[in-house]
Amino acid sequence: MAFTLGGRARRLVSATSIHQNGCLHKLQQIGSDRFQLGEAKAIRLLPRRTNMVQELGIREEFMDPNRETETSYDFLDEMRHRFLKFKRQKYLPEIEKFQALAIAQSPKVMVIGCADSRVCPSYVLGFQPGEAFTIRNVANLVTPVQNGPTETNSALEFAVTTLQVENIIVMGHSNCGGIAALMSHQNHQGQHSSLVERWVMNGKAAKLRTQLASSHLSFDEQCRNCEKVTNSKHLFILRSLIPEADLCVCVCVFFFLCWGRNL
Repeated sequence: MAFTLGGRARRLVSATSIHQNGCLHKLQQIGSDRFQLGEAKAIRLLPRRTNMVQELGIREEFMDPNRETETSYDFLDEMRHRFLKFKRQKYLPEIEKFQALAIAQSPKVMVIGCADSRVCPSYVLGFQPGEAFTIRNVANLVTPVQNGPTETNSALEFAVTTLQVENIIVMGHSNCGGIAALMSHQNHQGQHSSLVERWVMNGKAAKLRTQLASSHLSFDEQCRNCEKVTNSKHLFILRSLIPEADLCVCVCVFFFLCWGRNL
C-alpha cells in the first residue's frame, strides 16, 4: 500500500453532539420479538420462521419451499448469529464505550473509499467504532464542486465543518471495476448510459489524462494507471473543495497482489 501525504494536521475540536439518544439505541420491533441493544442478556434478534409466517399472515400453501427460500432464511439466521457474537464479544465488554458513542461522535479521520466489497477501510486499516467517518462510492471518486452536489461532497462538508476531522484518507485499490467502467465508457453513449456509467464519468479528466499518456499500453495497464491518476487528482479537488481547512490529506492505493509480501 502506497501513501502520498499533503497538508498538515491541526488540533481536533470536539464535535457537536449529534443526537442525545443516538441511533442503534433500540432496534425496530420485529414481529413479536424485539432487541434492546443496552440489555445485558441476548434476546433473539429475529423471530422464528413459523412466527414470521403467522404474523405476516402468509398461508402455508403460498410459501415456496424451494432452495432459494431456505437459503434466504439461512442468511438471516447467519446474520443473527453474527450480531449476537458481536454483542457478546465486543459490545458488552466495552459497553461504556458504546454508550458514549451513542451520545456523540468525534472521529479524527474521514475515509473516502470505494464501495467494492473486497476493500473495507475499517477492516484494512483497523478502525474501531467512532474512529473514522467513512463514505464509500463506486471508484472512490471525489467530484469537483462544479459537477453539482453529491453524497460524497456533502459528507466531506459535514466531516470538515461539523465533526472537524484532522485527517482525510482517499483509499483506492487495484482491479477497480468502477475505473474499468470509466475507461471502457464511450463518450457518445450520452443519455443511454447506465447510472454507473454516468457516475464514473465524473472521473473523465483522469481518463483523458491516462489515455494521452498511455495509449500504447493494454486496456488493463491503462486501468491500473488511471487508478493512480484518479487518486492523485483527488488531492487537488479536495483542496478546491476545502481551501481554508488545515488538514492532513492522504491518498493511498491498495494493491491486492501485494498481499503476503513484506511491508
